[in-house]
Amino acid sequence: MVEVSDLVCEDRVHRRLYTESDIFVTEMERIFERTWVFIGHESEVPEPGDYRTTFIGRQPVILSRHTDGHVYVLLNRCMHRGALVCRQEAGNTTVFRCMYHGWMYNTCGALVAVPFPGGYGDDFRREDYGLRMAPRVGSYRGFVFASLQPEGESLEDHLGIARSYMDLIVDAAPAGTLSVRSGVQRYTYPANWKLQIENLLDGYHPNFTHQIAFEISERRRGTSGRKGNTEGSGATARSFGRGHGALHYSAVQRYRWDEAQGATAEYRRAVEHTLGPKRAAEVLGADVQLFVFPNLFFQNARQHFRVIRPVAVDRTEVCAYPYTLDGAPEELGRQQVKGLAWWASAAAFGQPDDLEAFVRCQEGLQVTSAEWVLFARGTHRERLVEGEIIGDVTDEVPQRGFYREWKRRMVDPTKHG
Repeated sequence: MVEVSDLVCEDRVHRRLYTESDIFVTEMERIFERTWVFIGHESEVPEPGDYRTTFIGRQPVILSRHTDGHVYVLLNRCMHRGALVCRQEAGNTTVFRCMYHGWMYNTCGALVAVPFPGGYGDDFRREDYGLRMAPRVGSYRGFVFASLQPEGESLEDHLGIARSYMDLIVDAAPAGTLSVRSGVQRYTYPANWKLQIENLLDGYHPNFTHQIAFEISERRRGTSGRKGNTEGSGATARSFGRGHGALHYSAVQRYRWDEAQGATAEYRRAVEHTLGPKRAAEVLGADVQLFVFPNLFFQNARQHFRVIRPVAVDRTEVCAYPYTLDGAPEELGRQQVKGLAWWASAAAFGQPDDLEAFVRCQEGLQVTSAEWVLFARGTHRERLVEGEIIGDVTDEVPQRGFYREWKRRMVDPTKHG
């Protein structure tokens, strides 16, 4: 058993969290296989027979919609000899057929056909050999989560305050729903999965890591995307329990919605009609980056979410999914999808900077004479407001919150959500 209780302090963590395979294995067992993990969006499987494959930690799963209209999360493992029953990333089917010996399962996991069944005798019952299902599946605002633990806290309790942020994001759609049908930007990097999460919630790095990208953007487009990533700008970094956190730029949002024209003005009117002036102003003025522990990240200004998949202690896959706002003009949706490709794909304008930083961290953390990674920034000025710990956008408030939850779950293996 890996001892981790002394590896996380309030303002620092040990470098072993990023470099040791034993700790990675324990993370998969005690975090990803015990808590609620994001699987996919309901709009990705809109019709009966639609499916998408993904992972819960190291375990392959299938998100599918059956003929009964319900969404299922199936463990992607043939009950005969253990092969994947579905290799394709997404599609539509009536059955999943194992390529090894031809066992076939329907889209709710029932075993529907076995070649040469007489070889198993009269007591063989197909109903005993259906695909295993995730013990618990839940959905919030169209986002599907699953847990491999049969008992634990509800999805609503796990999300906690993060639900209000998800509401803020989804309410931006005049129809109240999102659609995830514009493909995916996928990248991998040879470094630990937690480096991506730390970075997503880091308002301290952009002016330095992305300095050249911002300068080029300023010359070409007149805007840089720097937002409020300077100390004292009014933007905030936040943590609100269970490892969730956010960067909140709404206080420095500069867009004048009252001056909007064309499709943008049409969109503003649709949101105001749906939500009323007060809530519409709050939603339209929102600029947040939200992390939902342990694997889901939203950036509403670039209208996408990312899913972090740990592959090994030093290898991580990230999938970025653009979404469109149902009820909004199609023109705006197309612009947002293009904007994601411009900034956040593996060969885009900004993302390669971050990937290079992750690789440099993974290499630097091999140094054994410097054992600790520092997360002390802003400890003296953080404050608690209505359940949220809040600091300056350049402070490491969300990182400290993430590692509190990491430690809680890793130290006590009975913890699950």
